Amino acid sequence: MLEIIQIIALIQGLFLLSVLFVKQESYKRVNFFLLLGSIIALLLNIVGDDDFNLLFSNANWYFFQSPLIITLFFLLIKYHNSKQNKFQLRDLLYFIPYLFFITLQIVEDVNSLVNNIWLIIGEILIGVTLLVYLGFTIYDIIKNKKERWMLLFIMPYALLNLIDEISFIITKSHDYFSFIETYGIIGLSAILLYIILFKLVVSPKSILPKADTKAYKTSSLSKSKAEVYKREFLRLMDKEKLYTNSNITVNQVAQKMGIPRQYLSEVLNVYLKSNFQDYMNKYRAEEFVECLKDDKFKNYSIMGIANEVGFKSKSSFNTTFKKIYGVTPSEFKKALPSVV
Repeated sequence: MLEIIQIIALIQGLFLLSVLFVKQESYKRVNFFLLLGSIIALLLNIVGDDDFNLLFSNANWYFFQSPLIITLFFLLIKYHNSKQNKFQLRDLLYFIPYLFFITLQIVEDVNSLVNNIWLIIGEILIGVTLLVYLGFTIYDIIKNKKERWMLLFIMPYALLNLIDEISFIITKSHDYFSFIETYGIIGLSAILLYIILFKLVVSPKSILPKADTKAYKTSSLSKSKAEVYKREFLRLMDKEKLYTNSNITVNQVAQKMGIPRQYLSEVLNVYLKSNFQDYMNKYRAEEFVECLKDDKFKNYSIMGIANEVGFKSKSSFNTTFKKIYGVTPSEFKKALPSVV
């Protein structure tokens, strides 16, 4: 049974890697390489489990065990929830527990050390540090309200590692729950690979953000001009509320500003980190909240107000509002007295 799960996960993983490589130029590089590293580490961990190595019996592939997977996922979520486009060299420090783990494994194998007190203390320190990484990863996902589907993998994965760590502290051995841990981690990894593959096809932005600046490398728009256009665009939104026109287009706004459309698109994508439609909907959602507080709209229905601020469809309105505020418009309205 386990071999079947390993083979299925391997096939899924290889197909996923091929999809990533085909589209790699359109993704932010740091996110792409962290996801790539995470998937490769997962795959090698799946096929190279200590007790159920799919390729070589009795082989110990400790280079690709939990310390590497946890570190890569921690950094993947960290960069996914930030606006950083380049890997920060200081973040290499997060790999210290992994390197320490490799060192301990090599020392233990070379010297055939068993139950050495210093190795045990070292392993406990590494395990606790990795649990902290997992804790921060879970906190980061919940705090930023982004890609909560990842919790389906990370929380059970964290629980398995917590059980293993407590067991090791008590018994000084990783063998007591090794069977459950093996089946659990390999099963979770197979499910995660499937979800990532599915999301990459259906909702690619939830996996990897697009590389916004790539399309504008040859642009003649200077940074100083871009800042001027950015201020003018924000002024039009704040003062003239162009977003309340549900049929407004990027061409119309660019024409009103007296600039080429591609300049406005560049300002939005590069300097405001958004596209035109998302930015319009963000303003509309904020205006909706303001209208709820205005007595002028007290007799309006929720969709009546939504139409007033520029939303054309109920589905678009509900999706946008929940993405920004974390609740539905009706839930927000009910809680408004306590909010205000």
